[in-house]
Amino acid sequence: MKRLPILLLLGLALTACATTSMPLPDRQVRVEASTERALEVGLDVLVERGFVIRLADVGLGRIDAVRAARPGYVVHYKVREATTGTWVALSGRRGNDAIEPHRFDPLLTEIATRLEPVQ
Repeated sequence: MKRLPILLLLGLALTACATTSMPLPDRQVRVEASTERALEVGLDVLVERGFVIRLADVGLGRIDAVRAARPGYVVHYKVREATTGTWVALSGRRGNDAIEPHRFDPLLTEIATRLEPVQ
């Protein structure tokens, strides 16, 4: 009877480990722009590509969006300051599965192109 509480605690600990989600694999690119500008351009590109914005927070440096035409297709767009410029990262999930990072290359290319300095 004394072992029952210990077994229950052990079961809870194992359940917590099993339900902890792994970070999604992402694709990153460094751009020569402020974090605010990178968020603004990322927002524009996502909306133009048919995403519905669920969260856009400059303070967090994050945008969460869902694909209007594909329910369950969720994308996370994050920015963070680099020594020079800004790191832009995209990750996502389709249903319960992570989206392969290389699938974000076209989006990142378009965003990086729009952020290139005009000469």
